[in-house]
Amino acid sequence: MSNQALDPERFINREVGVKWDLRPDFSLTAAIYQLDRENVAATDPADPTRLVLVKGQRSKGVELGAEGVVRPGWTLVGGYAYQDGEITQTQSATVRAGARLAQLPKHSASLWNRVEVTPRLGLGLGVIYRSAIFASTDNAVTLPGFTRVDAALYYKVSDQVSAQLNLENVFDRGYYAAANSNTNITPGSPRALRLSLRLSY
Repeated sequence: MSNQALDPERFINREVGVKWDLRPDFSLTAAIYQLDRENVAATDPADPTRLVLVKGQRSKGVELGAEGVVRPGWTLVGGYAYQDGEITQTQSATVRAGARLAQLPKHSASLWNRVEVTPRLGLGLGVIYRSAIFASTDNAVTLPGFTRVDAALYYKVSDQVSAQLNLENVFDRGYYAAANSNTNITPGSPRALRLSLRLSY
């Protein structure tokens, strides 16, 4: 598939946001937005090898966030988003006005905690949530929502060397991460362990 012959995408974005520093080391954020897009390249639900231009899309939503130090040794990063998006103009029999945008969950949220157990040892625990999404613009195939739990262990070997062990999908839950079309769907990773080392001078 190539988008070289397609008309350029156009968009108008309206957004209002606010940030509130509860403390110097802890802040809350909020934003509301509306994004109108035209000439959006999308996979043709009837032919996954072909791109079509969707003449009109509108998405609007609310985003909330929190980040900072809850108390000494405990940091938190979290966010929530509500998104409502639809096709605004009928393009074809499979891309119709009123259809929900593909790959767009109504609700998504994440929360990550890191606790310093000792000056050298830290633990992390987080959760990611995403509600159901449609695989393509015809809204014929639904990818169910999921909740995934991740964890991490941090260890400072020396002033120059640190190690990090990440455990993704702690409970080994099956889920679908994304889709390129109704017939090209990517599953999420099963339980996975990853070790990394960092060297600083």
